[in-house]
Amino acid sequence: DAVGRIRTMQGDLWPYVLDDIGIVATIDWYCREFEKSHSGLAIERKNDLAESEILASAKIVIYRILQETLSNVAKYSRANHVTVRLMKNGHGMEFTVQDDGIGFDPEETISRRVPWGGLGLLNIKARTELSGGTFGIESVKGKGTTIRATWPIGSMIGD
Repeated sequence: DAVGRIRTMQGDLWPYVLDDIGIVATIDWYCREFEKSHSGLAIERKNDLAESEILASAKIVIYRILQETLSNVAKYSRANHVTVRLMKNGHGMEFTVQDDGIGFDPEETISRRVPWGGLGLLNIKARTELSGGTFGIESVKGKGTTIRATWPIGSMIGD
């Protein structure tokens, strides 16, 4: 039992699936598993990038954004549908998670550190910026939320 827990914690720190199957397949796998454990939630996936086009240093950041945002959706948003996109964006790439939930006021939530804007969102914002990207939250109460991370090609640390 202890060995199993250690392996789970180790996998949470650095998910082996990223190395084994890449971020594109990992997104698909993670979303399918998340849907299984959250039966009222449908997750649509859109991707127009090949694995080789995705900057290596962004892969773990994308995975962490996916984990945090889907967790927040399940806990707070009351959403029925989520769209996860990994797309080309001009001269870069963009990862978005968009839900049809109740939305929130990002400035108020982050400044007060209430659940949706607690350390999780601040953490993925910092991870995105440290990897050379930009991070944004678009949300309106009653209209859903979009979490967006973008990276210009060639600006990634270590790529």
